[in-house]
Amino acid sequence: MADNEEDAAMVDMIQGTKELKGYLCPSYPDVTLWDLPAIGTHEFEAEKYVKEIDFNKYDFFIIVSEISFTEHDAMLAREIWKRKKRFLYVRTKVDVSITDERRNPHFTEDKTLKEIRNYYCENLAKAGESSPRVFLISNWDLSMYDFPLLQRTLQDEFIDLKRYALVLSQILDRSSDSSRRASWHDFKKNFLADLENMKAVLVQGHLPDVVAQIRQELDLLSNATLDIAITGHTGAGKSSLVNALRGMSDFGEGSAKTGLKQTTMFATKYQHPKFPKVTLWDLPGIGTDDFKADEYLEKVDFSKYDFFIIASERFTESDTQLAREIQKMKKKFYYVHPKINLSMDAERRRPTFNEMETLEDLRQYYCDKLRKLGEASPKVFLISNWDLSMYDFPILQETLQNELDHLKRHALLLSMPTFSRDILEKKKSEMRKLIWKQALVSSYFGCVTRLALKLPWHIFFLVKTLKKFCMSFGLDEESLCSLANRVGKPLSELKSVIKKSPLANEISEEFVLDLLAKSGQCKAPTVLGQIVEFIPVLGNLVSGTISFQTIYHMLQCFLQDVEEDAENVRAKASER
Repeated sequence: MADNEEDAAMVDMIQGTKELKGYLCPSYPDVTLWDLPAIGTHEFEAEKYVKEIDFNKYDFFIIVSEISFTEHDAMLAREIWKRKKRFLYVRTKVDVSITDERRNPHFTEDKTLKEIRNYYCENLAKAGESSPRVFLISNWDLSMYDFPLLQRTLQDEFIDLKRYALVLSQILDRSSDSSRRASWHDFKKNFLADLENMKAVLVQGHLPDVVAQIRQELDLLSNATLDIAITGHTGAGKSSLVNALRGMSDFGEGSAKTGLKQTTMFATKYQHPKFPKVTLWDLPGIGTDDFKADEYLEKVDFSKYDFFIIASERFTESDTQLAREIQKMKKKFYYVHPKINLSMDAERRRPTFNEMETLEDLRQYYCDKLRKLGEASPKVFLISNWDLSMYDFPILQETLQNELDHLKRHALLLSMPTFSRDILEKKKSEMRKLIWKQALVSSYFGCVTRLALKLPWHIFFLVKTLKKFCMSFGLDEESLCSLANRVGKPLSELKSVIKKSPLANEISEEFVLDLLAKSGQCKAPTVLGQIVEFIPVLGNLVSGTISFQTIYHMLQCFLQDVEEDAENVRAKASER
């Protein structure tokens, strides 16, 4: 359109664009072009601009600039890149620059245009854009310079976006059932997000190098160690807390010994039954004849633990000494009352009893004591070893997760007992984030090794991955037996609600091959493959005897089934 046509965007070299406004594209009425205010003006300061403009609202961006590449251009490019969106960079008024340069006796137009392009490409590369797309145009004569190429590129982008919409509508139309449509909508959204993440990683290097890096990351996550020390005074419930965190009862095989008298005589190591890299250390009770407070720290090697849980029903002098020593080592500790259910039962006999007020008074008491020790932000949790879904345990789990590095956080989350719907969702989210990486590694090695080994590495890898899914959600024989003993229900009753997934010990190479075959026959991998082809950097990158799309779909569906069965088991175990 010309600038003076009806419905054209207003052009004003002094006033400029003061507010964002949408303009329908005459050639593509389902496409809206949004004219955004300029960044870095008095009215739209850069930092405020990137916070207030909703970048997620737009499918695609054109950054328009003239004369020079500014820090604000770099800021825009980074903000768009962060959100995994695509953009083009347009340098306008290039005809004016060419006119100025003609006065140079050594001027050649091609050389000048090349220098201008290189200048912007280099600056965009510094801002983090690995494949910058720069177009030099004249607003006055659209037949000159790069405008025809810009127009073709934009048309291709629009067509791609429409093809995305068409393919995704095929997914949503697969079923009229509203719950399945919602499920497919979530699946599609996750898949597109994963593709963008994968694309961002793949452009950084050659496929074998990227796969090696991802495999190393997965190995680091699998082998991350976590050492948790449970300490406090004798009889506080330390051993019961160790058992609860391992998903075990106090009387099961391999559980920490409990009793009214001193039962832990030295630092005892208890590995998590399913995740042996997670170790809980049951430390001796402090303040007894065997472990006097002033000698305790010499007998227990405090330096090897990642963090401490001080278990106590009342704040004692021994707790004070423990807290001070842990502070000296600059380690984190959390103060836990592990038998709050018994305290509440006793308090209920009071005629004026109010549970919320009683709990808050107890928290305040412990916090005040810790503040006197110099702990600016004391962390106090009131929990029940018998039912981790009650009181503050979910908050304790959330706090631990937030304060650990990502490797140890992953280990903690997967090893946590499935005591609530919320923890199930968090486990699912944690494992879902890795699925595209697991699918990429497996499909790559499936293509590389399929002729070399009787049992290809990628099948062994998938067996291990599916077993890990089941064990993390407590869907294995040992975990179900422990849960049945803990809640006093027959094992068969818990197993009866597992409808979709096998137990961990039932997963074999034959099972995985059968699951892959069924997933490959499903329409979804074909549709997902069509989406993959729309992103050139991916294309047929991981095609082989078993494709990336098939493995990705299989893992996503299996994880969904495992999470649903785990929720059924949890609900059955909670029935009174």
